[in-house]
Amino acid sequence: MAKPKVAFLIESEFEDSEFQIPFKALKQAGALVTVLGSRMNDEYTGKRGKVSIRPDATATEVRSEDFDAIVIPGGAAPDKIRTNPNAVRLILDAMGQDKLIAAVCHGPQVLIEADALRDRQATGFAAIRKDLTNAGAHYVDEAVVVDGNLITSRCPADLAMFTMTLLNRLELPLGAAESSATHDLWQVAEAWGGSTKADIVAALNTALTGERYTLSAFEKYDEKISDPEAKLAVREAAISKRQHVTLLEERLEALDEKASWQAIGGEMLATLQTFLQSSNDLEILRQALGDIQTGMVDAKRLANQLTDPTTAELMLQIQQNLERHEEHLSTVYRSRAGANVQAPKPTTIAITA
Repeated sequence: MAKPKVAFLIESEFEDSEFQIPFKALKQAGALVTVLGSRMNDEYTGKRGKVSIRPDATATEVRSEDFDAIVIPGGAAPDKIRTNPNAVRLILDAMGQDKLIAAVCHGPQVLIEADALRDRQATGFAAIRKDLTNAGAHYVDEAVVVDGNLITSRCPADLAMFTMTLLNRLELPLGAAESSATHDLWQVAEAWGGSTKADIVAALNTALTGERYTLSAFEKYDEKISDPEAKLAVREAAISKRQHVTLLEERLEALDEKASWQAIGGEMLATLQTFLQSSNDLEILRQALGDIQTGMVDAKRLANQLTDPTTAELMLQIQQNLERHEEHLSTVYRSRAGANVQAPKPTTIAITA
């Protein structure tokens, strides 16, 4: 059987893992892989700076009949690729020839440009959901969506399943994924260059540091605040944060790890105590709102970095919970501040992933 020929469409600022994992898996499985850029004298670097690659050819001189499949990683690259008429033509021709097209995250933006999604089931990154439906696609919020010759996925956390689906369709050996029945999907992704166990544990401890600190802060806000509705909003947020701490610790235990979160320094807690002594309900609400927003952004950022679907889903759950509390706190704050609304003022805490 002839080795399948697979093209990768890339530009600068592609999502590193969304290129690395299927690229490495296909190479290991024996596929003939060609990286297509817009010009030969460029070296393309992923948005996280972990992967750099030079193209083997450009979308100008190749033709869709040269390949059995085309893969489009996400990140910021697809928004650039879609402005390249040669890349769009390649996709149009490939779709017309029923070639296999696999796009992940923002990758479907190129398919939108080629008007290749009308009446097709597809998925993609949550931020382009409306773009997909406007292009005529039937959006399906699942890790992998297959519609004929089209394979789409949402984010890095879906990459193990996305890549296994691609390998199966090309009738290639699964390699690292052969033992997926006895291994977690994060381990499959790790074997192809995805998040390591250390990466996942670091992300969990990062989130745990933030949630533990803000839990302590919200408990102190609850003690200080006098407005009944504001107190309820703060107390409900504290309850959620306590649940988040438990869930994060349970995930660490499932990975046979223990929490090693960064302890909060006495200086920071002293600063918080000083703030509370001199603040009123409105100032506390403003700070609480900022703390909630910081947690939301951190959880979303961590979820979008990981190729472990279980941990990424936990981070998204935390983000969604905090979004509900953001809405409640902002409603209470606006009703109390009237015309004197000011921007949220989060507690300063250094959290890095």
